Amino acid sequence: DSSMIPARFLALMAQLISTSMIYFSKDGNIRASLDASYSNSDYDSKDGELSTGVTLLVVFLALQTLSIFQGYTLFLPTINASHIFFSCLGTILTCWFIIEAWTVSSYWYLFVFFGILPLLMESFFVIREMCCSIQW
Repeated sequence: DSSMIPARFLALMAQLISTSMIYFSKDGNIRASLDASYSNSDYDSKDGELSTGVTLLVVFLALQTLSIFQGYTLFLPTINASHIFFSCLGTILTCWFIIEAWTVSSYWYLFVFFGILPLLMESFFVIREMCCSIQW
């Protein structure tokens, strides 16, 4: 279907934007992760943890964006539908993470389910396509 390709791109861009928004609003999430009497080192530790996770997810989303432009999985409707699903749900939950000030440890669930899994799925199909399309 011709509308799945732009939908996949737009959903991925929405997830990238919502993930990038965490950089600007992470203070609430960090404070939600700490006790009432936290030290600066505790704050810095949680800040580093969240910043690392967000940076990795942005890199993973950038790799998925590059994969779209390579076109290996662009015309596979099942893959497109699953990427749209993961990106849309990831965007919604990331916004909820920001608004409700979830703890930093809860971010790692978002990271695994909406960063690593789609990238692994995309990598598998890209490698499969590259290996199966080699002419001997």
